[in-house]
Order: sequence, then structure tokens, then C-alpha cells
Amino acid sequence: MHDTGYFVISPDMFLHLFLGCRGRLCALGMVCTAWLSPMGAPDSGVDKAGHWAWKPVRQNVQPPQVDPVGNSDWANTSIDRFILSKLQAAGLTPSVPAARRTLIRRLHFDLTGLPPTPAKVESFVDDGSPSAYESLVERLLASPHFGERWAQHWLDLVRFAETRGHESDFPIPEAYRYRNYVVRAFNADVPYNDFVMEHIAGDLVENPRTDPATRRNESALGAGFWHLGEATHSPVDIRGDECDRVHNQIDVYSKAFLGLTMGCGRCHEHKFDAITMEDYYAFAGFLQSSGFYLKDVSDPVAQDSAYNKLAKLRADSESGLLREFAALVETKVSRLADYLPTAAEILRNIPKGKKDAPKPSDYIVSHPTVQEAVKAQKLQPEKLAAWIAYLDKARGNVADPLRSVAQVALGQAKVDVLAAMRKLEADSTSQVESIKINVTIEEGERNYVKSERDWTAKDMVADYRRKQGPEEWFTGGKQFGTGPMSAGAPVFGTDSNRPIKEFSENGAARSDVLSTRLTGIIRTRTFAVNGDMLWYRYKGKADVFLAVDSHRQVAGPLHGIVRQKLDSKGDEWKWHGHRVRDYIGHRVHVEFKANGEFVLERVQFGGSEPPVVRPVNSRLAKLLESDGDLANGLAKILTTAANNRAAGQVNREMAQLLNWVIHHENLLENPADLDQVTAKFAGYYKAKSDIERTIPGAVWALTLLDGNGEDEPVLTRGNHRTPSEELVPRSFLEALGGTDRPKHGSGRMGLARRMVDPGNPFVSRVVVNRVWHHLFSRGIVETVDNFGAMGKAPTHPGLLDHLASQLMNRGWSIKDIIRQVVLSSTYRQSSKPNVASAEVDPNNILLHRMPIRRLEGEVIRDQLLAISGRIDKQQFGKGPMVHITPFMRTNRSPGGSGPMDGAGRRSIYVEVRRNHLEPMLTAFDKPTPFTTIGRRVVSNSPAQPLIMLNNEFVHQQAALWADRLLKSGIASAGVGKLVSLAYQQAFGREPEPWEYGVAVEFIEQQSSANGGDSLRQPLTDLCHTLFNVKEFVFVN
Repeated sequence: MHDTGYFVISPDMFLHLFLGCRGRLCALGMVCTAWLSPMGAPDSGVDKAGHWAWKPVRQNVQPPQVDPVGNSDWANTSIDRFILSKLQAAGLTPSVPAARRTLIRRLHFDLTGLPPTPAKVESFVDDGSPSAYESLVERLLASPHFGERWAQHWLDLVRFAETRGHESDFPIPEAYRYRNYVVRAFNADVPYNDFVMEHIAGDLVENPRTDPATRRNESALGAGFWHLGEATHSPVDIRGDECDRVHNQIDVYSKAFLGLTMGCGRCHEHKFDAITMEDYYAFAGFLQSSGFYLKDVSDPVAQDSAYNKLAKLRADSESGLLREFAALVETKVSRLADYLPTAAEILRNIPKGKKDAPKPSDYIVSHPTVQEAVKAQKLQPEKLAAWIAYLDKARGNVADPLRSVAQVALGQAKVDVLAAMRKLEADSTSQVESIKINVTIEEGERNYVKSERDWTAKDMVADYRRKQGPEEWFTGGKQFGTGPMSAGAPVFGTDSNRPIKEFSENGAARSDVLSTRLTGIIRTRTFAVNGDMLWYRYKGKADVFLAVDSHRQVAGPLHGIVRQKLDSKGDEWKWHGHRVRDYIGHRVHVEFKANGEFVLERVQFGGSEPPVVRPVNSRLAKLLESDGDLANGLAKILTTAANNRAAGQVNREMAQLLNWVIHHENLLENPADLDQVTAKFAGYYKAKSDIERTIPGAVWALTLLDGNGEDEPVLTRGNHRTPSEELVPRSFLEALGGTDRPKHGSGRMGLARRMVDPGNPFVSRVVVNRVWHHLFSRGIVETVDNFGAMGKAPTHPGLLDHLASQLMNRGWSIKDIIRQVVLSSTYRQSSKPNVASAEVDPNNILLHRMPIRRLEGEVIRDQLLAISGRIDKQQFGKGPMVHITPFMRTNRSPGGSGPMDGAGRRSIYVEVRRNHLEPMLTAFDKPTPFTTIGRRVVSNSPAQPLIMLNNEFVHQQAALWADRLLKSGIASAGVGKLVSLAYQQAFGREPEPWEYGVAVEFIEQQSSANGGDSLRQPLTDLCHTLFNVKEFVFVN
């Protein structure tokens, strides 16, 4: 019974008793129900924030005074004085220093995860320098293999894997880049506060950290850890699946960085820690406001430089290009007054209604009157035919800006054409204002109820025709620029023969603002689906993804409709309808990834294809209202529009008319000195091309992309079907003063700053405790992932705060903390048990000796590779596929298999496939990647010796090791020399006399049993036997 008077019941006992009730409400059941209710917590009224872990880290904690240890200055560091103080209080003394052979092996495995070579062992043992040990520590901390060793510890915290798990175990795109990022970060000793910030908001860092070797963006890679969890590919309950994914993300975040179990807050107030449901859902808002994103992490400096140079080139060149364009337009329309009326007259006079009526082009060739006109006016027959064909089509095309001109030219009365123009504007406006939205709601299985409602302003999801606010414009990368291109802005093409591709008639988001070689995406804000159809008005090509409740892994029978492809097949504006009725009520956003040139004007709900307002062009209306010549008047309007645009005037009508000139070059004249004209534009295009060549090739990596700020409601008992009405503002933990409310975006950068603020007592304490745990097999706080009330209290609280303050005050260097620890006398103790000390400190909590530790599965495997000579120490890259044995294979397994030895690569680089975990590593307690595991289970199971005895990989490495020994050149000196070398390579020492004798006798017996023809098999058997010696998998 707890001292509060409540029974303390383990989860297993709780489940057992409830199942035993078989649904009957017993007294215990009522107690348990009360415990689950908001007001029934047994610790009601307790000051949760008064727990030691919530108090600030004490700065400059002074180690206690201690008595000397014998005649030595044992307590030569602050760490030692903290440890010795506790030992002396218990009447204990520390163990003697470990032997040098033990120390070098211990250091190598702790700092690099690889065994020292015999040469390195002997060199260290023979080094009489007083700084030999310190020099060894520095060499190992500087080793490129340091990062590989310590990265594996970190990957356990973030449940690293490269596939999603579930049924088909789909790959997580570019996951391996995160692993390589962690290795590089530990090798570079990136300050831990920066490392944390990169994980929370690395995609938002203004000046990202870069890899010195590749110049790639490192900061953005940290935020990829959020998406390394398990995921299903066709969830039936897509919102419930999102809640589970977010729960895992919060659970991993809170344990890995804070050592807290925030996950409890999904369903109820934390019963023991100062974590509320509001804290949990406030944090969920940060994640809901951020999305999955494959970012181009190639050299950000080069990307920024190219972008800025392109922007400057455009700004510097625009006015000159517009002047040249205006001069070109004047030439182009110089003969419009000859072709337009002639073509109109011919079209009016072509016989109609007869089966054998000639085509316009045939009519030009055959009719003598036409031939006379062509000769008299020196017209080109092909261009005249093009004019006839254009006028014939334009008079019936409401989208053509010169439709009214064509109609008047072909004989319609001006007053009638003007009236029709104004009626078309009024009708189209009325249609836009009377859009109806269809809403289909499923009520019961396959029972759909349809309704209709009026369109409202909220149904306009994204309108890029106008300037965008900070909660409207969301892009990744540089391709779409900093906002929509405004109406009237010129779009420069890629061909000097057509220097201006078009003018933007309405504002629009464009992938070709500066260059389509830049990378990026554009996405909408997040919104609730409240209609059956979503419509996109666009030109060009793009891939579309509808992110429903942040679901990404789309495969199988459900949700395939979220992916769409857009292709307007030309320069015409198109509407694309996307059926979204299956997601009524769900929150979604839409992502567009351009395939070359892509223009997006708006995203909106609609019933059928939305109508488009077709306003009267005032310039053309004035032309039709006047009595002047139609063709000459049109030519004047076009040249005036070009000159006004060159002078800086901008409007939609002007852009519409100039686009007509650009898109109808076949109707217009080219200057006689066209080569000289285009040469004036060639300088711009050459300069642009030169800059584009500096844009680095895209390198895709998993990270986050900020969206609009979203706050989450509290879900009653964690059930997404019962949300509360009020939203919880995004903020950090309330008990730590988390009252900041982000105004725009996710707010993750503010969260990251709060995380690493010195006033946060958890981040620094938790990480130094993890370092201590990995070096001593037990943290100062044993429950390394739980610093809360249900975790263990620190054994040496002063030492914990001393190390935490040292971390913060000395640049947040993890290597510095490791250095302090391994240089201490505490770390350098012998691990030999002492009976008297063990009686007082049986669990070695006071560290009266160094613990003996079992090596992790990855280290055991790497040691096999290193000793056999098979190891490939190549770093980074994607890494080999995991070896899939026939026993592991299922009908959902991927095709093929990786090599049995992983191509000799270190274990950290071998693919981690959730549904096909490597059996040897699993047997030696490598955690299943589903949540944070800061303290691995260290089991002693039958599977471990069976793996070492029977595994084909182990046999393979034994044979390779035997070959290596035979090739060493000492085989001729006798079997004894081979035995000695084998022990040196395996254990860093010579064999004991009894070991030597047994090993030689074993080889002789095996040789006799195998016919005595070769030493290879007997030596292989000895190597295999040494792999199974306890000393091979344990470190003293």
C-alpha cells in the first residue's frame, strides 16, 4: 500500500484483475475507475513541479571534500570527488586502477565500437609517457569511428529505421541520410544545443550548418527524425491513424530530449508529473502545423547565391528588355492594318453552305480577286491564310481577347458586339457569385446523403491572384520565389527568339519566376474539406498530393485518389477537378510539385467546373465605340500597351493584349534585322544560363515544411471522435513557463529556443546522464528515459548538475563531457569484484569498481568483421540491404537480399528494415524501432550462444579469420605462434599458459580428425571457438 493509503497496482496486475472480473463491477474496479477519472488521481494536491527534476540546474556545484585514497591522488577530478564522497560515506574505497591492456580495450569499444589492433595495444602498453592515456583518449575522440559508435546510441532514441513496417514495410524516403547526418554531427562535436534545435526546427534555420565535405545543408536533416516512425499505407480510420502517429512523435520527442513521458497526456492529466492534457495537445499543434517534406539539401549557399543573382539579373534587365520588346511589337503590328481587313473581307465572301465550298487556304490560291489583293498589297499567302483561320475561330471563342474585334471585322454591328461583351461580363460574374457546393455525407455503410449549399469566401482555399499573407504563402525551396507573380509582370522564357514568354494576366504562383532549374514545392494552408470537389486552375505540369490528416504512405486499395497529375498540354488555362468527398470533415492541405513550367492561379471548392469572370477590356471597348478604322486602331492599342508597359505601367488588360501579340507570332511581322534584334536579348539569356549552371544538382532529404499555425483541441480520453470545442494554443510545457503563442507558422523555432534555454532543467541533465549511462552501463538517473516521479532518483544529484552545468557553460560539447568522464579515476578503475565492497554495494550503484559490460550486438558483429579482416570502413552512403534468410522471407518481403556479411560494412550502415530485422542483432538485444530506447535490455538468452555457434555469418567470419592468420607469414613458425596471434587479435593479450596448451591441443586433435592435410579447417574451428569465449562479447 502506498503511504497515501492507495494501493499501487502494476499494469499487468491491473489487466489481470480487470479480466478476472469478467465485466462485473467489483470494488477494485471502482477504485481503478476512479484512478482513471480526472479528479480521482491518488496524488491530487501534490506539487508535481516541486519534484527534483523540475528544479533549475544548479550552477557551479562544488564537489565535496574527500579524504585521500592511500598514498595516491585518486580524486584528481571533480567527478572523482563526487563519487569518492559517496563511497567514503558508505565506508568503501575505490578499486585499483585497471591494467593498460584493459583500459585500451575499454576505451576502444566505448569510444569507437571497434577492437584495438595488437600493434596499438602493445604501443600503448609500452608507452611510458605520463600523457599516454590522455593522448589515446584524444586520438579516439578524433577518430571518424567515434561518430559511428555514438550515433548508434542516438538512433536508439529516435527509433531509427528505413522502412515503415506494417504489412508491406514500405521504404521511408532517404532515411539513410538522417543516419549519416547523426554520424557526422557526433564526429564534428556539433554543440548539443544546436543539435537539439536542428531536430526541432532545422528546416527553419536561417543560416544552416553545412557539411564541409559536400557543402550540403546539415541543419535541415535533423528534422527528418519526426518521420522515422511506423506507418500504415491504407488506414481505414485516417484521423485515428494520425493521432497514433502524432502520439508516437510526442512520445519519442519527450523521452529523447526531456526524459519525460508526455504521452500520458493524450488521455488524462499525468498522474505524477507536471504534464497536463493541455501540454500534450499544445505540442500536437506544433506537429500539425508542420508537414512531411523531401527537401533539396544541396549546397544552400550556392542555391541562395544563384537565386539572388537570378533575381538581380531579372531586376537589372527587366526595363531594358521591355523597351526592346516594345520596339519589337511596333514592328510586328506594322502590317496588321493590311492583313486584318483583307482576311476579314475574304472570310466574309467565301461561299458557305455548299458541300464543295473551298477552304480558306484553297480560296486564297484559286480566287483571282484574292490573288490580285495579295499581289497589290504584297501580302504573304500563308500569313493571310493564318489570319483567315484565326478570325474564323476567334469570333466564336469567348476566351479570345480579340473576339469582339473579329466579330466587328466580320460584319457584326459594333453596338451589338459591345452589348454582347457587357452581357458576357455580367453573366459570368453572376455565375461566379451563384456557385453551388455539393456535399455528400456518408450516414452508415454505403448510405450517402447529398446536399447543396451556397459558395462562401471560405471555399476559396488559395487565391494567388492577390498578395499573400504569412498564413497563406507556403513554399519549400526557391522555385516559386517569395510570393505570387503580380498581374502584368513579364515572364521571361528560355529562348532569345521569344524573349518574353508571356505577361502575367492575373497574379499567380509560378515555378518559372526565375528558373525552373531551382527546386521546391508550393502547398496550400490546411483546411477542412466541406465539399465534394476541389478545383485547381492552372497551366503547365505538376504532381499533386492531397495530404489528408497528414497521411503520406499511400498504397493499396484506399486513398489512391489523393495523388493527381496535372497537364494542361499547352498555354491554355485549365480547371482540374479533384474528388474529395471521401474526406468530408477531415483536415487537408494540397501540395504541388512542378514538372517544369507550372502556373497555379487558385484552389477552391466548387460543384461543377467553376465559371471564370470575363471582364470587358476597356481599351477594346473604346475602340469599338469610336468611328475610327478598326485595324489601325487595334495596332495603335497594341503598340501603346507595349510602350506603357515599358514605361512601368501594369494592369491586367495590358497584359492580356500583349499576350495576344506573343501567342500569335504567325499573324505578325518579323523585323528584317531579326538577328540583330534577338542578339540584344541574347546577353540576358547567356547570363541567365551561366548562373543556372551554378545551381547544384538536387539532393533530396527528409525534413519538415512549415504550414499555417494549427491548434489542436483536447480529445476526451484521447479519442479523436470526441474533441473538445476549444482549441489549445501551441506552447511549451506550462510548468516551465511555456506561455509563448506563435503568431505565424508552426512556432517550432520558438519551441526549439525554449528547449535549449538554460532555464530548462531537462535537456542538459538528460543528455549528460545518457553519456554516463553509456560509459558505466547505468545512468546517474537509472531510468534514462524517465526523469519524472515514476523514474529513479539520481544516485549523485550534485554530480548530475555539475556535468549539466559544465555542458552548458563549456559550449554544449558532448566530446568534452565524454573526455571528462573517461579521464576520471572512476572510469579507470578495475572491474575486478571485491567481496567486502559487494556486501555494502551489491549493485555497484556507488561505483566502487568499473562494471563488466556485455557488448551490444552491433559491436559484436563489427568485431567479427574487424578480426576476420573483412571489415570495410567506408563511411556514409546508402548502405547495403539487410540479408534476408529463407526463414525471414514472407509473401510481403522485398525482392532480393543483401549480402550475408553486409558487404563488410559496419552494422550502423546496414539497412534497418522493420519487418526484417537482422537476427543476430536482435538476439543481442538491439531494440525494435518503435519508440525511444535509451537503456537497452541486456539479456542472457539461449538465442545468443546459438547464434554464435550456428549462424552462417559467424562461420564465414571464422573461416576468413583463419585465412588471415595463415596469410600472416607466421604459420611456418608453428601452431603456437598462430594461437598467440589469434589471442592478441581477439582479446588484446597473450593466452594464459593453460589456454595456450588447450588451444594447441585442440588444433592438433581437429587436424588429426580432418586427415591432417591442412591447418585451415582446424584453425577455423579454433577461431570459431574463440568467438564463443565470454571475453569476446564482454568488456572489463
